[in-house]
Amino acid sequence: VRAPVEQCETVESFHSLITCRGKRSLQEMMKCFEIFIPIVRGKLDLIEMLAHDFVRRQAKQNIIYSEVRYCPQLLAKGGDYVDGGHDDGDGDDGMDVAAGPVIDAVTRGLRKGERDFGVKVNQILCCIAWRPDYAKEVIELAHARRDDTPCAIVGVDIAAGEDHFDKNKHPQLHDPHYEAFQRAQELDLNITIHAGEVGDSAYVRKAVDEYGATRIGHGYSIACEPDIMEEMRKKNIHFEVCPTSSDETGGWSYDETKGRNWKEHPAIAMIRYGLNVGFNSDDPAVFDTSLTWQYRVAVGKMGLTTNCVLRPLYDSIDAAFLDDDSKAVLRARVDKYTQKERPCCSL
Repeated sequence: VRAPVEQCETVESFHSLITCRGKRSLQEMMKCFEIFIPIVRGKLDLIEMLAHDFVRRQAKQNIIYSEVRYCPQLLAKGGDYVDGGHDDGDGDDGMDVAAGPVIDAVTRGLRKGERDFGVKVNQILCCIAWRPDYAKEVIELAHARRDDTPCAIVGVDIAAGEDHFDKNKHPQLHDPHYEAFQRAQELDLNITIHAGEVGDSAYVRKAVDEYGATRIGHGYSIACEPDIMEEMRKKNIHFEVCPTSSDETGGWSYDETKGRNWKEHPAIAMIRYGLNVGFNSDDPAVFDTSLTWQYRVAVGKMGLTTNCVLRPLYDSIDAAFLDDDSKAVLRARVDKYTQKERPCCSL
């Protein structure tokens, strides 16, 4: 990790190293995190500062509510994407990972950001597909801090791939995550899971039926599966779609010899079918993007009308891990801004 960073002679070259553009690969995207995270790992003051800056950047986009997700173990000393992974040169490999102080630092930064910038922010803790040893603790931490407001932990996720769904091929990944999310359901935690991004469409069904997800990160693979889409529509499952990252990770599959046609993006098929969909930025730093840009893509490249963009906005509010009163406040603010009732989208 240290060598490629030290070779960067300009801010631009470092920026290129930690952003995923033009690679169309989830694994290549993960390499960006493997460069960036060791730089901040265990540096609690820096993590707090970054959390505060996150809220500032949300405010610049006129965002009024955000749920930030991360894996606290990855940001703690000794954390890594894989057990016995890279030596980042800090001498802490193999030590016990203390996730609690990381959550404390993030929470302090977010709370200061809320006070300074007026954006409401909550947290989602992520399990990591290739770190099954983190799963149980993530669930227990989320439960222990669910009422620690403001900036509470309001849900849990499994990120960084979908191999953990495959019990036959990866039982060592599957079983701990499956057991952890049975516990999450017992505790009545809010659950969103990355599924159907670069993995099989059946993983979306599994995430909902077996893991208790009410929201799905991405889910593009179901766009050509009307049976699964109908199931998800009836269950009112919310899909967190991220146009830029879907292109960069290869989650949006298309014939690269013909080039991309945004009007054929799976999000359009999902919206047309009547699924509950919201536009999201994914990781804005790694994908060098913003939520504002995702809406520009939706209108300027996908060709969605204003009403078709507003409907996912209201869907996102409905699916937020918030109490009903807080959702009503958000809806009222959007209503006042748009001066419209809930939109009807016709594609």
